[in-house]
Amino acid sequence: MLVPLVTKSKPVAEKVPGEPNTTWVRPTLVGEVKFTEWTSKGEMRHPVFLGLRTDKKATDVVKEEPKPGEGPLH
Repeated sequence: MLVPLVTKSKPVAEKVPGEPNTTWVRPTLVGEVKFTEWTSKGEMRHPVFLGLRTDKKATDVVKEEPKPGEGPLH
């Protein structure tokens, strides 16, 4: 599914670890990931890929913020 989406264009300005060996793809697929928390650097801690979602468009996906009272300390 990823091969037709391969592109030479880098979609982010930030430096990416392992960037010389990175294969970029157009962001059209939506994956579901569970994780413990966001790190102070904005990375997911302990991410687990759960599968692809067919009920959402990539353009509809946003970073969800925890609601008050949610999270590891509550």
